[in-house]
Amino acid sequence: MEDRAAEDVRLVEAVLHGDPARFREVVARYQGLVAGVAWRYGTKRNEVEDVVSEVFLKVYKNLPLYLPEHPFSTWLYRLAANHVVDRARRARKERGRVEMPEDVQDAAPRASEAIETDERASLLRDALREIDPRYREVIFLVYVEDRKVDEAARMLGLPEGTVKTRLMRGRDALRKILQRRHPEHFGGRRALP
Repeated sequence: MEDRAAEDVRLVEAVLHGDPARFREVVARYQGLVAGVAWRYGTKRNEVEDVVSEVFLKVYKNLPLYLPEHPFSTWLYRLAANHVVDRARRARKERGRVEMPEDVQDAAPRASEAIETDERASLLRDALREIDPRYREVIFLVYVEDRKVDEAARMLGLPEGTVKTRLMRGRDALRKILQRRHPEHFGGRRALP
């Protein structure tokens, strides 16, 4: 991890000292992370590539603001998340309402194992749209992207305890929504991660 962080700092310094070609390496290294942020925040699949391009343009312009004592991935994650949220707000103003894509995958590998039908998976996706975005964010990082709690905490710039609390509250919120609305599918506690 430290080698990667040190390499990130070297790449950023090279770009800032007149070697913009090194920025391609930054893009190659982190485009998956940015695409994941865009998807997690509800960007439609056909718009993810545009969002990734927009974010890296913003990264390039704001690179002098990056502070090397902090992980580059954390800085990039926050910049990408803020960009996607701002973009969604602008789109909401223009169109009235932005919806999450219909082709969102199951919320988590553990949840998908318990979900036996497409109907149940659809109900889970609908419930995910309704929970607090802070909870949805950590659920996606930990259960979909399979990140460790400490890594999710670093990416979000939060204490590990906060991430654990949000995971617990997010799972609880999902459970309550699903058990209240669809007891025939989610009557037991084992239906959720």
